[in-house]
Amino acid sequence: MKRILDVEDSAILKGLAIAAIVFHNFFHVVSPARQNEFTFGAARFGVFLDTVVQPWLAIQALFSFFGHFGVQIFIFLSAYGLASSHWNNPATWTRFMYGRIRKLYPQFALIVIPWFIVMAVHARSLAVIGGMALNVAFLFLGLFTFHGYGTPPVGPWWFIPYIVEFYAIWPLLRGITRRWGWRGLLVTASACMAITAVVNPRLAPWSANLLLTPIGRMPVICFGIFAARYSFRLTTPLALAGLGGLLLGSEFGLLWPLSFPGALIVALWMYLQARNTLRRHPFLSRLGDYSLLIFLLNAIVRDQFLNLATTPASQLFFGCLSAALSFAIAACMYEYLRPQPKTAQALAA
Repeated sequence: MKRILDVEDSAILKGLAIAAIVFHNFFHVVSPARQNEFTFGAARFGVFLDTVVQPWLAIQALFSFFGHFGVQIFIFLSAYGLASSHWNNPATWTRFMYGRIRKLYPQFALIVIPWFIVMAVHARSLAVIGGMALNVAFLFLGLFTFHGYGTPPVGPWWFIPYIVEFYAIWPLLRGITRRWGWRGLLVTASACMAITAVVNPRLAPWSANLLLTPIGRMPVICFGIFAARYSFRLTTPLALAGLGGLLLGSEFGLLWPLSFPGALIVALWMYLQARNTLRRHPFLSRLGDYSLLIFLLNAIVRDQFLNLATTPASQLFFGCLSAALSFAIAACMYEYLRPQPKTAQALAA
């Protein structure tokens, strides 16, 4: 079975997605345009349209409103990758989880522990330090998005608990697909969309949101599994349908859930159209290799420049500068930490 994406495609998509997320993380703070990422605002799309037509504010508005959809690419690729490489893995649940966490947590700890130490030194309050320690503990346990304590002051850390939760339910999703095929995926995605629509308003008083968990992201997860296990073509009519879902979901709250798979379908179609050109630029695949570290570092770097972004021109300048520094620091850390191949001389010794 020929899949629509190979390893290089996945790396390039990660590079493009992390770039969109990095610019979104900066510009959504300084732009009047606001995204419909975890909640829907009826006026937000109108504000975006009013802002994007202003030349000096257009780039900020585009990344602010649409850049967060880069996360959907990571969610899709996580499911796609597991369904491609771990479908017949005989490992037990415990062994599988240990293998995934062993790859994820060293980089996570490398960023969050020094951040916690610095913040604790500056806090000088046992109550504040205790709150941060509780956040960090829930993050490492993969339970942060369930306990609703509040978002930590740096980084989109919700994605780390999300991915741990996704790994935990992976055997269940694989079992559903093996037994019921694509129909099982469709029912699972539809059921989770309905649960999210009904439950989320009731969770709001506790600062909890199912969109921070695999339940709220199940349509994209199921699409990733489907794309890896079944042969299909991402056609232009399907891309147009995705675009319709994205635009209508941005305007109408009832259709808002369609904006997430719609944005993903449009992004994948655009990538496939430009794939031959993009594959000529190895920088993008390297950026994909650095994506986790960039993801963890970016908010820390970004916060140093936000107060300087007071005009449209300075927003663009410092947004690009913070992105470049995030990429550079992550690249240096990645290359330093990466195991070096043994040389012939070392092998001979």
